[in-house]
Amino acid sequence: MASAASTNLNAVRETMDVLLEISRLLNTGLDMESLSICVRLCEQGINPEALSAVIKELRKASETLKASENSTN
Repeated sequence: MASAASTNLNAVRETMDVLLEISRLLNTGLDMESLSICVRLCEQGINPEALSAVIKELRKASETLKASENSTN
């Protein structure tokens, strides 16, 4: 039982490592934690295209906020 759990854990780690490498090659800007959250959301049925749109919108909002803060300083 312990070896099966260990094998499964190793497979999950390897999968996440491969996904992170793909993410880096595609210049997504996602770190391991963000990528893990996205994967979990997709596994729970969230539409990947909708998730991508939300991430893009959050990045735009963040950039706008940073620009606004920089212009007031």
